[in-house]
Amino acid sequence: MTWPATDARTRGRAAAILLLLLAPLIALYGARALPSNTTSALGRYDLDGTPAARWKLPRALDEISGLATDETGRLFAHDDEHAVVYELDPVTQRIVERFAFGQPAVRGDFESIAIVGGKVVLNTSDGVLYVGAEGKDGGTVPYSTFKSGIGHSCEVEGLAWDAKAQTLLFSCKTPRVASLEHQLTVFAWPLGDPKAVPAVKVRLPMKAVAQAVGHRNLAPSELVIDPATGHFLLLAGREHAIVELSPDGELVAAEKLQQALHRQAEGLAVARDGSLIIADEAAGARATLTTYRPTH
Repeated sequence: MTWPATDARTRGRAAAILLLLLAPLIALYGARALPSNTTSALGRYDLDGTPAARWKLPRALDEISGLATDETGRLFAHDDEHAVVYELDPVTQRIVERFAFGQPAVRGDFESIAIVGGKVVLNTSDGVLYVGAEGKDGGTVPYSTFKSGIGHSCEVEGLAWDAKAQTLLFSCKTPRVASLEHQLTVFAWPLGDPKAVPAVKVRLPMKAVAQAVGHRNLAPSELVIDPATGHFLLLAGREHAIVELSPDGELVAAEKLQQALHRQAEGLAVARDGSLIIADEAAGARATLTTYRPTH
């Protein structure tokens, strides 16, 4: 959305007013709005303002997709078409290392990445997981594959590790079954359990959430758990938006991204210092990594 305010305090009041205005609509369609005094992760950032930093990425990262941070705060990204993983330093704007799953690198429709207990997890749009250790710069690593089964229900484009529940979370981009149509759905699945069946973690009517950012539908391209609040941040690159949900599926906040800066947002991460980092594919120009510092 376009906020009429320029400072964080006024924007916070605007967010509360927005949620109050949306409350009847949300109630009508089944989604629940949190109380206006609930802390919002998105409320920490001025996404209408000038970013703190913007890095035009090397051409090797034209097809950058998901982002993830490890326990020490290091930032990792991956290529969309090959199982190549990059460690990025957004402060010095350099690639620290890169390594591949397999030799040559496995090809696939890789959409997201998570770091789980020192392991790197890549996820395809069909919900197939590739798991390997971090490799040396320029090297290759062996890997294992797991079929989550979620691909039967939807096209997947978002992956996050829920350390508290010890499960992987998947955001559904495009439903493939009638029961998920017109729903915003997040699945949970315990990594490595071959008998596990994907479970619905969050499901709420799409219309109420999408209308909060001026659309009829949202197609999530990334899922992140905000470490400070535990809320789910779902990036929708096609709609140039981010929505924030509680783990119970309650709408907390919604923000529009500047289309001039975010041509095709595919990756999202929260840095150790609280900064919000967004990765955009080249989309005919240059891929970028954009950093927004917290305003409070």
